[in-house]
Amino acid sequence: MHIQELRVLLALEPTWTVSINGREFLQFPSSEIQFHNESVRIGRHVRILLQIEWLRSNVVRLQTRHRSTSRREILTFFPGNQLPGVIDLRRRRRLFQSQIKRALAAHFRLREPIQEILHSDKLRGIGGAYPRFVSGNRAAIAVDPEESAPVIDGIMRAAILWSDFINRRISVIVPAQRKQTIVNRLHDMPGIQSGLDWLQWNGSSIAPLEMDIGQPETHVHEIYPLHVEEEVARVCSLAPEHLQAVPNIASRAVSIRLRGLEVARVAEGGTSYPMGEPLLPVIESIVRDRRFGSRHPLARAYEERWLESNLIRQINDLLPVRGECIYPQVPSFVEGERNIIDLLTVTPGGRLVVVEIKASPDPELPFQAFDYWQAVERHRRSGDFQAKGYFNGMKIQDWPALLVVVAPLLSFHKTFDRLVTALPRELPLVQVGINQTWKREIKILRRQGTLS
Repeated sequence: MHIQELRVLLALEPTWTVSINGREFLQFPSSEIQFHNESVRIGRHVRILLQIEWLRSNVVRLQTRHRSTSRREILTFFPGNQLPGVIDLRRRRRLFQSQIKRALAAHFRLREPIQEILHSDKLRGIGGAYPRFVSGNRAAIAVDPEESAPVIDGIMRAAILWSDFINRRISVIVPAQRKQTIVNRLHDMPGIQSGLDWLQWNGSSIAPLEMDIGQPETHVHEIYPLHVEEEVARVCSLAPEHLQAVPNIASRAVSIRLRGLEVARVAEGGTSYPMGEPLLPVIESIVRDRRFGSRHPLARAYEERWLESNLIRQINDLLPVRGECIYPQVPSFVEGERNIIDLLTVTPGGRLVVVEIKASPDPELPFQAFDYWQAVERHRRSGDFQAKGYFNGMKIQDWPALLVVVAPLLSFHKTFDRLVTALPRELPLVQVGINQTWKREIKILRRQGTLS
């Protein structure tokens, strides 16, 4: 059994949900899950470890038994504090569909029968989270306020794709309390704003979408000078061909990463080791398992972080930017869920460059990249980057930031080109398609747009 691999996996998430025999579900911080020899401690409970089974790259099942009895337990570890509940999900979506159907009939005073559609339309890229309705010459699409933030924001994509083949005017119904991202996009997308009817749902009735709301809250952390060069050099010297030092500005530290995974964090108050120490065995384990061609779960987990690491290492071979001026996740979103990696850098001439990275197909990539570009533009126009110590000694040009989207060529979702046409024409967008074997070395296969 590979206990060290479990330690590495559990260090990647702050919280884990543990299923006990598939019935009881408990949440534990990763610090309360410990392995010692052939036993596992979860909170106050200690069990003898019998077998490890990897269900997915970040989901693992342990067969255990009590220390004092022969009674066995199956413990399944899920990352985070939410579980997939297919049955409850379907029930909730059906209930919401019924509520919206009644509200639509009242809002539009419909007398004709309303056709309901809830199934996923994989051919056209419309998920089952978006109930659709057709009545006469009207059509409507909605999303439940209880869905996750990416699903709620994804209704814009679903509505655009549905409009391509349904010969009716579409009303888009968004949650009144969770509409900020969509409204923020619409302010810069007048064609989409006028091409669809935008409504909001307050839990009991439907009304026109209110567009007068504030901007999404984002933050640019100030860069503080750190005097940790010697300690960073010492840690990196353990495996200089593998370890990479990346600024962690929000934590006022330097993150030491191995193929995207943080193995050490150096701050002025000391050095911490998220995956445990001594560090050399951790490094050897990750190098062995997280490599090109490996079938180990670690070779498939958190691939965006790995791609980000390789991209930073090869940045000057791939893009005409200042390789010494690369900042991950700047600015940061105060609320909301994001599943793509963001880098902020600058061209030699002083133009900001936003790099969005995705290792697998994601239909939301064009709009999520646009969200981040909007945030960068707000802070650029306000002068926040240089005021907080970024790009020291450089003059940032008063030009819109360039948006560069990087993904394996075959991993651009089939709807990518269609959704890009919905973005503002003046958006300076560059699409970079790389090779599928990027874990070994990144090569550009296709580039659309100009970096200048």
